[in-house]
Order: sequence, then structure tokens, then C-alpha cells
Amino acid sequence: MRQGGETMDVKPDVSFQERASINNGLRTLNREKRWDCGSTQMTRVIIAAAGADWHTLRGLERRMLQLFPHEGDTQAAISARLRQVSVARHGLVKQVRKVRNPGSGKTVWFYRLVPASRDGGV
Repeated sequence: MRQGGETMDVKPDVSFQERASINNGLRTLNREKRWDCGSTQMTRVIIAAAGADWHTLRGLERRMLQLFPHEGDTQAAISARLRQVSVARHGLVKQVRKVRNPGSGKTVWFYRLVPASRDGGV
């Protein structure tokens, strides 16, 4: 079992090539300081959610608590900030996947922030 009760076969897979492409794009955006907004909640969400790995809201809440232990960002607040991510402002696109957990039959929602490509696609 993964942390948070998600089984290993539920979390979407990421190929090596996809991971490398996303990481290269993030390095470029970081050099451009596209989301260097100080210690805002939006910056914290971007730091936690940007990358190739998929996260549930619960997983992002845990990750943010580890990275920023004195902030206490909630799942509702994280969800709100994810909705506000903008290609024009942040250079990122929110991707969403929903996966049915074969063990429980429940639908699990996963999120990540990835660099927008230069032509507007992902």
C-alpha cells in the first residue's frame, strides 16, 4: 500500500521519457522564475504539485506539511490554488486523472502540474 491508502496499481505510471521531458521544462521555468512569488500558498502548491508524479489532494496535503510544517494548508485550499494555476502567469498546466481502484471500487483523483509547451499544448 502507498501512503494514504492508495494501492500501488492505482497511481498512474510515468514513463522515463515523460519524466525527463517534464523535469527539463520545470528547470527552464525555474530559471525564468515563473512562480517565484515568495512564501505564498500558491507557491507552496506549485512546489508540491509540479513534476511528473501524480498526487491525490490528501497526498499533496501531506507533502506540503512535510515541506512547510508551519503552514497547515488544507485539501480545500490546495484544490482552490490548483484551479487558479495559469499558463500565462505560471507556465504550468494542471493535469487531472481519475482512476478506479480495483480493490475498493472507488474513484481516485490524481493531480499534477506540468510545464506548458511553447506552442500552447502539453
